[in-house]
Parts: sequence; structure tokens; C-alpha cells
Amino acid sequence: MLHRLVLVLAVLFVLPASGASAQCSRIGEQVCQGGYLYTCQACGSEKCLIFSGEQCRVPVDSLAGTWSGSGHQSGGGESLDYPVVMRIAQGGGSVDYPSLSCGGSLTELTNSGTSAQFQEHITYGNCVDGGTITVNLVNGRLAWTWMGSGINVIAVLERTGG
Repeated sequence: MLHRLVLVLAVLFVLPASGASAQCSRIGEQVCQGGYLYTCQACGSEKCLIFSGEQCRVPVDSLAGTWSGSGHQSGGGESLDYPVVMRIAQGGGSVDYPSLSCGGSLTELTNSGTSAQFQEHITYGNCVDGGTITVNLVNGRLAWTWMGSGINVIAVLERTGG
């Protein structure tokens, strides 16, 4: 009976996170999604969001959260389109380029509430390191630019997680 209870509880707390649209990149990271707090934990060899049951709220006009969209790169000799996933938290965040198999951490340089600038540091994969990302919240979407090493990337990102 105890084993069934543990299994039921595990399903209740892990399944909502697996159906969630947000992903996590760092163990211990917390994500507000659908009005509830999720915590990033190790799930075997993967990272997954675990439902905490604690309510949370992100202001609609806040930059904080997970943003996704398609970036268009120009300069550097080639033009490319690829997905961009950016997570913004207080003081920084992370960025992932899934189809390029790279990403990293962000250090916040400036933040006015609806616009911010970040220094990117690639921590995995083989992408150009040290670019500057600028974001502006416009009508609920994030106007996103990346500049560095003679390369420019632009995107419009949609909020995909609180």
C-alpha cells in the first residue's frame, strides 16, 4: 500500500512539470508557471521541473520568465535561422540555442523593468562566446538582439513560461 501511495504522489508531482512548456537549465532553478512554482531537479540523466504546490505570480509586464522564438543571424559570412530560448531571472539568466547544441549563462548589465542588457557566457557547445543581448518588452513580446564578433542576431520571443 505504501508503495502505491509513493507512486501516486510521484506521478502527481512530476507529471504536471513534464506537461509544462517551460524547461529548466540549472538544478535548483525555480520557475513560476501557471500560477505555481516548479523547481528544477535531477531526474535520472535529465533535468526536470518538479511541482512544489506553492503559488506564485509574475507581473504581466515583467521581463522575468522563459521566452522562446526564432532568431535570424546575419554577418560573419553566413545567414542562419535557429530557435532561441532565454530565461530571465533577477540579476541574470540563461540562454539556449537548441539546434546549435549550445547555450550558457547571462549576467545582467542593465535593467529598466521593460528593457535590459545581458553579457552572454557560453558554457556548453561551440558557439561564439561573449555576445551582448539586449531585450525590450513590447506589447507582451520580447524584441531580442544579440551582437558580437561581427555577427548580429534578431528575434521576437514569446513568453513560454512564468
